[in-house]
Amino acid sequence: MEAENGKPTRFDAVDRAAAILAVLGAANGPSSLSQIAREVGLGQPTTSRYLTSLVGHGYVERDENGRYVLGIGLYLLGQKALQHRDVRNLARSHLEALHRRYNETVSLALWVHNELVVIDCIEATQALKQGATVGLPNPWHASSLGKSILAWLDEKALNVLLPTPALEVFTKNTLSTRSLLQAQFQTIRALGFAVDDEESSLGGRCIGAPVFNATGRPIAAISMSGPVSRIVSEDIAAIGDVISAAAKEVSRALGYQESLQQRMPA
Repeated sequence: MEAENGKPTRFDAVDRAAAILAVLGAANGPSSLSQIAREVGLGQPTTSRYLTSLVGHGYVERDENGRYVLGIGLYLLGQKALQHRDVRNLARSHLEALHRRYNETVSLALWVHNELVVIDCIEATQALKQGATVGLPNPWHASSLGKSILAWLDEKALNVLLPTPALEVFTKNTLSTRSLLQAQFQTIRALGFAVDDEESSLGGRCIGAPVFNATGRPIAAISMSGPVSRIVSEDIAAIGDVISAAAKEVSRALGYQESLQQRMPA
């Protein structure tokens, strides 16, 4: 099949409509009929017919100057698509894979009403293990789950979640002030994961990575925890990369695009 400009193409009706939507999605502003036709390699009469149909369905809108932009219908479809993407269901296979690989306790926590609540957990089968309880909150500042999310937040959000400069101390390793905690944020962002190094309980080490939604907001985190005798210091970087990769896969399934640069905290 050939396009109307003579160039070979494999477009069918759906491909043509999708190509038009992609052109409008990539545009910096409203696009004219001639611009769209040129980008998709179709004649203006054919392109106009497709645009008229897409406008009728609400997927494209035409402004007062006769130029075209994406329509609200696409946004509504996208919202429905995201509603069906439950983070627990999306993360479950990754938790199972981590558990099979390391046989340590793996957890998924969700940011809910200013608390970080564990919503799924697979415990290690070994006698000596670090446990987690579904339904219970984790400390923001003393868990890898919490720190991995906090590192991406702006000052306003931090003030809500950590309203005082002094932080609750659980062990001798707990970061006791917000300034000490914030000093780790740049490293956490660079690595893609955070570490709880006996900060919530002595003898335990936990590595966690954030999960982002379609808007780039960290809404959840995945972690693996175990005794320091098994999660040894020299393995932290490699394990962290694996957990971070799993969290990124869940983020992408939620609609997050890594190509869009994360907005750094102020």
